[in-house]
Amino acid sequence: MAEGLGHLRSAVVLVLLIPLLMPFASAQGGLGSIALDCGSDPEMNVAPNEYSDVELLCTVTNDGTILAESIEITEEWDGIFVDISLSEDTFTLESGEEADFTVTFSGESRLDATIVYEFTISATVTAWGPIPVEGTPLSNTANHTGDFTIAKFGMLTLDVPDTSSRNMVTSEEVSVTFQVENDGNAEDNVKVEVSNSNELEMLGFVFTTGTFFSEKVQADGISSQFELIIRAPSDAAEEIRAEITIIATSDNDNSESDTVRFDLIVEAEDESSALGGLSLENTDDLAMYGAIGGGVLFIIFLLVIISRISKRNSSRNVAVEDEPEEEAIEIDDEFDLDFDFEEDEDFESDDLDAMFDDL
Repeated sequence: MAEGLGHLRSAVVLVLLIPLLMPFASAQGGLGSIALDCGSDPEMNVAPNEYSDVELLCTVTNDGTILAESIEITEEWDGIFVDISLSEDTFTLESGEEADFTVTFSGESRLDATIVYEFTISATVTAWGPIPVEGTPLSNTANHTGDFTIAKFGMLTLDVPDTSSRNMVTSEEVSVTFQVENDGNAEDNVKVEVSNSNELEMLGFVFTTGTFFSEKVQADGISSQFELIIRAPSDAAEEIRAEITIIATSDNDNSESDTVRFDLIVEAEDESSALGGLSLENTDDLAMYGAIGGGVLFIIFLLVIISRISKRNSSRNVAVEDEPEEEAIEIDDEFDLDFDFEEDEDFESDDLDAMFDDL
């Protein structure tokens, strides 16, 4: 009963004092004035290996000039995947005094970057000293309104189905197909390039479809299939072995990348294009085998000539079968190999010419 009478007296006094206190209550820095500062809007990092709650530091100040103030802190929040909490929700501050409190936002990793929530933090004067003013014109409120956002993060997977070494011969082309998975939380412009293309081109490799690829990929999506065509050097005096490095990077996160490496092996020409073990670049071998081939052709030519002469002599022998046989000629021990066709009556001068006419 006594407590009820006390509140009634306070209310009566308040009603009587309202006309006198209103000018002070409405003035900046006057009776019942309050200020609230919460800094910049919060942004949450939801990358799987970096996630943490976000804290927003706020400062409430009694910038009135006469009485202590009782202050209540409240929040307005429509978030679904993220929760909000206050470290403290009531303060009693003397004139000119300030206090800090923390607003904590709690969520989970891998939240979509499209999430945006609006929030409002309010500090309301509920009493001037022992006099309650909540819900009356003498109550003063300070608000901070902001946007809570989710930071983008990049996470890529470069998918090359075949990462084995590519065995090639000179001027041969091989195809390397690959795709990029966007495991981040926002649309990302993924880029893929052969990072050591200059080094490989100096060795003679040619990239007929280029060395750089780019495409926008939705969150949790996968790119179209890219094709990298590599042509081996046109000559290789010895085996060429080089490593190719293909790297995928994210536009949303400069530190995010995925790399695939494998070997390019080009067989030496003396193994891949030799004929019967003979190198086409060995001119000494070519000269030697050319001379052998010429000698064989010359011997065949002589055999043809001898065959033609034998056939002609056989035909003459048939024609003179009825002639009397001559006596055998005795051959001296010293055999003369000097053939004199002009003195040989059996060899007609036009036999050789006739033989060449028949060839």
